Amino acid sequence: MRKYLLFLVLLPTLLLAQTGGKTTYQVLQFPVSSRMSVLNNPIAIWGSDLNLGIYNPALLNPKMKDGLALNFVDYFSDINMVSAAYAFPFKDAGTVGVSIQSLSLGKFTYTNEQAEELGFFRANEQLLTTGFGKQLHDKWSIGGAVKFLFSDLESYQSFGMATDLGATYLNRESQFAASVLAQNIGRQITSYNGTNEPLSFEVKLGLSKKLEHLPFRFSIGYNHLETWDLTYHYNPTVTTDPITGEKVVNSASFGQKLFRHFTTSGELSIGKYLQLRMGYDAQRRHELTVNSFLGMVGFSWGIGIKVSHFYINYGRASYHLAGAPNYFSLNTNLSKFYKRQ
Repeated sequence: MRKYLLFLVLLPTLLLAQTGGKTTYQVLQFPVSSRMSVLNNPIAIWGSDLNLGIYNPALLNPKMKDGLALNFVDYFSDINMVSAAYAFPFKDAGTVGVSIQSLSLGKFTYTNEQAEELGFFRANEQLLTTGFGKQLHDKWSIGGAVKFLFSDLESYQSFGMATDLGATYLNRESQFAASVLAQNIGRQITSYNGTNEPLSFEVKLGLSKKLEHLPFRFSIGYNHLETWDLTYHYNPTVTTDPITGEKVVNSASFGQKLFRHFTTSGELSIGKYLQLRMGYDAQRRHELTVNSFLGMVGFSWGIGIKVSHFYINYGRASYHLAGAPNYFSLNTNLSKFYKRQ
C-alpha cells in the first residue's frame, strides 16, 4: 500500500502541469453536483453520495449500492451541463460507479469576412466515466476510473481517454478521512486539427472531519500538488523602479502562492432532513475578483433537503461579478422502491 501512495505522490514529477486555460476538454473542469460545487470538490467525505464516488473512485463503497444521481448546471450565458450516475456492486470485489456528463457550450453564429450571418452551429462535449472502488480493510480504500471524452466543436471533433487514481484513509471512530487523488492522467487520441493538447492533469490532497459534539463537518483541500505557482502570468503587472528606472514584474509572494492551493468548506446538519453548506476557494478569489468591488467572488453556498427517499440539493458558486452558476441535484437509492429477489 505504501508503494502505491508513494507512486501517487511522485507521479506529478513525471508529467508537465498545465493550468490557466491551457488544457482541452472543459467538461473535466465542471463540478459534478451542487454539493460538490459548494464544497469545492471535496475528495475525503465518506458516505452514500454517489457524486463523491464518481469524482474520487476511492470513495465508492457499498453504501452507494443502487444509488442514482441526477445533476443540472445552469452556467454562464446559455452554457449548461447535465449528468447522471448509477452505482452497483461487482460481486464481492468492490463497487462500480458509472456516470455520463453532457456539456453544451451554446449556440454560435456563422459569419463571413464581412460579418454576414450564414447560419448557426453548436458545440458540446461528453464524458463517460466508469470507476471502481475497493476497501482493502476497515481504514483503507483505493479506487480507479477510466474516462472517455468526446468533443464536437462545429466541424472539429476530438476523442480522448484519461484515468483517475485515488486512495483514502478513514477513521470511523474519530470520523476523520484523508485522501490523495491523481486526476486526468491521459491524452487526446484524435485531436481537432492534428495537434495534441494536454489534459487538465492534477494531484489533490484532502481531509474532512466531523465534529464530535456538533453536527458539523469541515473539509480542507490542497489543489495542484504538481504545480507550485498557480499565479496567472498571461498579462503580468509591470512597474518601473523609481531609482533605477528598470522595469519590475510584480509577482506573488510565497504566502500568496501557498494560499492559492487551498479550499475550505463546511456542512451543518440540522436534524435528518436539512443541510446548510458554504465554501471558499482562495485561487478563485485572487484571480477573478475586481479590486474596486470584491463582492462574494470565491465563496459558495448551498442547501440540501431530504424529502421521503429523495435528496434535493441546490448550490450557487460566485465566480465573478458578472454572475454565479446555479447547480441542482437529485439523489436517491433505487433499492428503496423495490425488493431484490
